[in-house]
Amino acid sequence: IRTECRIDPEDLRVSLDPDRFAQILLNLYLNALQAMEEGGLLRIEGERRADEAVLRVSDSGRGISPEHIPHVFDPYFTTKPRGVGLGLANVHKLVEAHGGEVEVMSMPGRGTTVTIHLPWASGEI
Repeated sequence: IRTECRIDPEDLRVSLDPDRFAQILLNLYLNALQAMEEGGLLRIEGERRADEAVLRVSDSGRGISPEHIPHVFDPYFTTKPRGVGLGLANVHKLVEAHGGEVEVMSMPGRGTTVTIHLPWASGEI
């Protein structure tokens, strides 16, 4: 698995709980790695928009079927044989606790992108 990371600006910062945000990233990275059993590309992108910071975690894995997308944040929903269905539910809960929003876009066979929108804290750069 190859990784790419692009953050613009490089010193992009938001006000957040580092431990909770580490949980968010760990869940997203693990899901991406599990979706790329044959290898692929894990891409992390961050950028500042007018009033928010946006983080995208993308993989080139197997993707998620369109009928499953509305349920990916539901507790205990999983398509994995050994999954418990709490990873993305926790991501959703923790992002909302930071005042943000999270969305998933996916195409079967082409990969998945999870986008996190976080409010820009005044005084932060």
